[in-house]
Amino acid sequence: MSENTETQESKSTQKTVTERVPGSTILPLARIKRVIKEDKDVSLINAEATFCIAYATELFMEYLVKEAFTKAKKDKRKTVYYKDLAGAVKEIEQFEFLEDVIPTTMTLKAAIEKRKETLPEENSSSSNSQNKKQKTEVVIEEHVEEEEEEEEEVETQDDDEDMEDPKAE
Repeated sequence: MSENTETQESKSTQKTVTERVPGSTILPLARIKRVIKEDKDVSLINAEATFCIAYATELFMEYLVKEAFTKAKKDKRKTVYYKDLAGAVKEIEQFEFLEDVIPTTMTLKAAIEKRKETLPEENSSSSNSQNKKQKTEVVIEEHVEEEEEEEEEVETQDDDEDMEDPKAE
């Protein structure tokens, strides 16, 4: 009787792992197909190609998450955080293409300093864009001034109408 209790307890505490059934995917194929069709260059895609892309996506995600989980285990955690994913992307050469999508986190101060470092480089290479920005600012200021004048005119017209029609009050 005690053996049955132990096996029941171990079954209830174990997490269920879904086994792969050949020819099926975890990701819904209809959604994969919809994402593929978002590309305007692709008009049709057959079922086998959709399946291959879904399966490859699952394998890629599994590899990325396993690497991130390894980093979490090194920190003696069971939960995978963003910093684990970013660390895996930064350290593993195969994930180099994801560095822009999953960058390492940084403090606000570090981000401001990095921005200041890149600004002088941008300013020297794009003096034309700076002139365009100044022209745009002037046009915007003129437009705002015109709107303010129109609002003042409408307000004075409303005041005049109120004074002409004393019965309205």
